Amino acid sequence: MSTAPDQARPSRRRTDIQVLRALAVGGVVLNHLFPHRLTGGYLGVDVFFVISGFLITSHLASEMRESGRIRLGRFWARRARRLLPASLLVLAVTLVATRVWLPEAAWQQVSREVLGSALYVQNWVLAASEQDYFRSSQSPSPVTHYWSLSVEEQFYLVWPVLLLVLWLVARRARPAARRVVLPAAMGVVLAASLAWATWALGAHPESAYFETWGRAWEFAAGALLGTLALPRVPRLLAAPGWLAMVGCMVWFDDSSAVPGLPTLLPVLGAALVIWAGQGSGESRHRVLRPVEWVGDVSYSLYLWHWPVIIIVPVALGRPMTPVLGLLLLAACLVLAAASTRFIEDPVRRARWLAAGPAWRSLVPAALVMALLAGGAWALPRGLAGNLREVQSRLEAAATSGDRCVGAPATANGCRDSHVLSIAGADLATIENSPYVPAWGSSCQVEPEDPAPSPCEFGVPEDQAEHRLVLVGDSHAGHWAAPLDVVAQQENWNVVMQVKSSCSVVSGDWRAYWATPEMTDSCRAWGRQVGQDIADDDSIEVVVVSAISREYLTDDADGGVGQLRAQWRAWVDAGKTVVVLGDPPSLDHGSLPECLGASTVTVDPCSAPRRFATPDPLLRAARGMDGVVSWSPLPALCDRERCHAVVGGLPVYGDQSHLLQYFARTFAPALREQLDAVLDGAGTSGAGAAAAPQPAGR
Repeated sequence: MSTAPDQARPSRRRTDIQVLRALAVGGVVLNHLFPHRLTGGYLGVDVFFVISGFLITSHLASEMRESGRIRLGRFWARRARRLLPASLLVLAVTLVATRVWLPEAAWQQVSREVLGSALYVQNWVLAASEQDYFRSSQSPSPVTHYWSLSVEEQFYLVWPVLLLVLWLVARRARPAARRVVLPAAMGVVLAASLAWATWALGAHPESAYFETWGRAWEFAAGALLGTLALPRVPRLLAAPGWLAMVGCMVWFDDSSAVPGLPTLLPVLGAALVIWAGQGSGESRHRVLRPVEWVGDVSYSLYLWHWPVIIIVPVALGRPMTPVLGLLLLAACLVLAAASTRFIEDPVRRARWLAAGPAWRSLVPAALVMALLAGGAWALPRGLAGNLREVQSRLEAAATSGDRCVGAPATANGCRDSHVLSIAGADLATIENSPYVPAWGSSCQVEPEDPAPSPCEFGVPEDQAEHRLVLVGDSHAGHWAAPLDVVAQQENWNVVMQVKSSCSVVSGDWRAYWATPEMTDSCRAWGRQVGQDIADDDSIEVVVVSAISREYLTDDADGGVGQLRAQWRAWVDAGKTVVVLGDPPSLDHGSLPECLGASTVTVDPCSAPRRFATPDPLLRAARGMDGVVSWSPLPALCDRERCHAVVGGLPVYGDQSHLLQYFARTFAPALREQLDAVLDGAGTSGAGAAAAPQPAGR
């Protein structure tokens, strides 16, 4: 983070701000190294924003009072000299390290984020992709942390222009009113931005963390302090501020409403420390000097820590441990010291740049940014050919009928079932692994759309011997691939009714990540689809699935009653309900990326069996007449572990969806189950989960 003043004159150096920087960067780094120890350390970014708002606004306000103007070119040139050399160096090193050590499956994401970071729009890149900041440690992207630098650069671009406009307005006002124009404007920005942040956390929480609009109030809090002529107060009053910040870093976690109203506490704590420290100068306390030094190198430390944390364990082929974490912390401090000494300071203090026109700093900076953006764009360009080759091998394996390939391997007792047999298979994801024609935006309804959008696969209805419907969320969608195989073989017509992030019932079930609008849309969709299925006499079997472990309900029975009520309506309409259990989430983040980063091919990225938590859908189906359940769990998990590779193939295409190629190998087991249902067997069964059957029926 950038909060260092442009001159390093001792008379202008403030010990309290240096220590604040040290606390802020220390919180962030320790949170990333030991996320379960300092759960709220990420609040260091919020502290940095307050410091930046105070220092930059104070500097610009002073310039306006002294000269009556702001020299925008010189301001932006100073910022470029201060920020860009170290920032662009770290991005360049990260790009090279990604090419050398990170798996190819990660290159596309890293390329996109390095490009966004080089152009300082990374926060909007992450907001658009709806990435969860608090799950970023499961992602191999080593530049996620550049989101905050992007917000700060956007602040530096807009803020001086805003202050200049306000100054011109103030000059036209009456003398008594001039003193309140800037503070009043800062207060308006603070209130409006905080209101936006609070609203955004409820409306679209997946992107609210990164939005510039919801972060402006933290800069405005520091700016307000910088524009008010507040009297000095005893330095002891800083103690509650320090206590508030440290306490929040210990108390807050990934469920805290940041950057909403609770964030006022650490922000006001930082502001109180700055206020109480007015007039403080160079510290003479030896105890504080090491802390001040951390503040001196805080910008470079922030830049280096995340690439080191993400890339080094992959390069070493070792998982993160407390000992490795401490070693990486030491390495980050060394890199930060070297970067500050040999990159930041020389460029910032270069006379031929500082004394020259603004373009002398800005033009080279723009050229280096463009060069880096070009390198980021070029990184994944060679992957297309590799991906096509991998897709061809996966397609051949999935359609081979080999009883030891994919899901049947477990039931058939095949040796080496968990050895990844196809090199580069980690390149295949749900984004580039084509599903059956039914899959896609024309069929899977988006979260905000309440209108059903059914589509069909298998054979045309007028040629079909039986008609089925597949209903649920995107985790129902990944069963379309094997169902299409069976439908083509058995002359079935399958209607697909799938809505992303939406439960299979219209009651009070809701996804924990869903906004109120998404939940209302889901319930409207569920009511309509449920009625359409009940009214359609041509449908004989309703196939239901969902990532039901991730849904919430207020019912004491965990929603079992609601599920059964929905299914009972379909059973009473003469249909059989087949419930497909959901594969377990292995908590490795993106499984293709985990496979690519793994240094072993034997059972990579597996997880303890405890990750296969009970499935509410299967629990609801148990003992219900007219409802049959089937679970993929026996194919994926043994008594001790659940596996990311089965029958030589990757199981998952992301964190939890089945990879299409692997999903198709479940076709024999699904055919066995559905044949029994359509033949009249099992329609009043007890919902016992059937294990996948061997191929070659």
